[in-house]
Amino acid sequence: MTIISSIFSKLGNNSSLIRIATVDGIETTGRVAMAYKEGSKTSKKFGKLDAKEKLIEANTTSLVWLGGLPISKFLFEKAIVNKKYNFANLKEYGRNALARTDIRLLNEASPQALKLENITDAALKPQVKKILDNPKKFKNLFIAKSAITTLGLISLVGYVLPKTIYKFTHISVQNQKKKEILSAYKNQEIHQETLAGKNPTFATFMGNKKRNSIAFKGALDKTIEKVSKYFTQPDKNMIMIDAGITAGRVGSTRNFIEAGERGLGELGYIFLLYCGGKHIANGIEKVIKTISGIPTKLDVKLLQDKNFVNDLLKTAKNPELKKQTLQFTENSEKGIIKFIDQNLKENGGKFKNITLEAAQKLGIVDVVKGARNPLKFIETADVATLNKNIKEFVNVLSNSTNPKGLVQKAKNLKRASVIANVAISSAALAYGLPKLLFAYRKAFNESSVAPGLNKYYQK
Repeated sequence: MTIISSIFSKLGNNSSLIRIATVDGIETTGRVAMAYKEGSKTSKKFGKLDAKEKLIEANTTSLVWLGGLPISKFLFEKAIVNKKYNFANLKEYGRNALARTDIRLLNEASPQALKLENITDAALKPQVKKILDNPKKFKNLFIAKSAITTLGLISLVGYVLPKTIYKFTHISVQNQKKKEILSAYKNQEIHQETLAGKNPTFATFMGNKKRNSIAFKGALDKTIEKVSKYFTQPDKNMIMIDAGITAGRVGSTRNFIEAGERGLGELGYIFLLYCGGKHIANGIEKVIKTISGIPTKLDVKLLQDKNFVNDLLKTAKNPELKKQTLQFTENSEKGIIKFIDQNLKENGGKFKNITLEAAQKLGIVDVVKGARNPLKFIETADVATLNKNIKEFVNVLSNSTNPKGLVQKAKNLKRASVIANVAISSAALAYGLPKLLFAYRKAFNESSVAPGLNKYYQK
């Protein structure tokens, strides 16, 4: 697989860190530029201040997301979890794999539950036994790791960072005022007061100016109850972090109007960055299929893989093979896990099913030493969806007079859809959302100046 295909695969995955970072980077550039342009309609000093605040906040937040969060989790696993359990370093399962064992695997009722009798790797079994001897202890450590890193991130990005930025803005404004006063004092006031026979002092001059002070709203209403499950499940953990950061930023604003603008902006950002991409992708796929008749739901990584494409073409030509390779015994979690384990067992530790082969290529299923990785929780719904998408594509191939050409066309259309998705998402975040916020600002603030900044220069 080429580097280009890998990039398109990451950009096409709405949950991919690379896609999020790319869209977020474009959004930051657009938001900062728009803030400067809007604020400068009144005065360039407002535009510069607003742009500066947004640039510092966005870059610091990205730094924490991309570096601080992964590093803090890694250090917790290394210094606490590994130390308490003395886990061996089993590289084939991944870095800190045992310390990162998903606690959903400790649910005895789950078809994927960790059980010693199901582990075939002799090196892994005694390590897993350490967890199963006291699963409650491991769960508590897992929750502690998630809680500490989550709350730490929320506190830093949601509370400390905004207040720090506002404080620096306050200092910057006061320093600028002093420069303006000194300039006015030297160029105008000395001449006027000399004519009047006065001997002015800087302290006297400053005493006649009304100075603004900044008040911080640190109180935050309780918005999330019973949050324990948001610490243990990765997807819900992400929701809690974003909700916490949003609540912190809104609670730290300098006035009510700024709180409304910030709240609207944060909610719009979360939706467009994490949810909007999926809706946009579905819309683009529907349009492409309506116009060309070609489904583009398969990952470009698969369409670029020669072995997978050959399997697709063989399956499309052979009705019996098509029936055998695409059929799942059932779509329940229990049925899919059983199907995965059975397929590996019957074929010497390798998949002989086009859906499972694709799932392994995409990282949905992990195979170690000829067996399903027992430390990885499989999202069986993703396997079922992948099977459905492959079936749809094979059916189109079966009716095509030029299957190879169709695969190439599908690959090009998929790349185009990925570019369009990123472009639309980025435009919505970098241009559409700021425009909406500026409309709100003018409606409630009656000014193009950011609500938190105009107070500094009120007369």
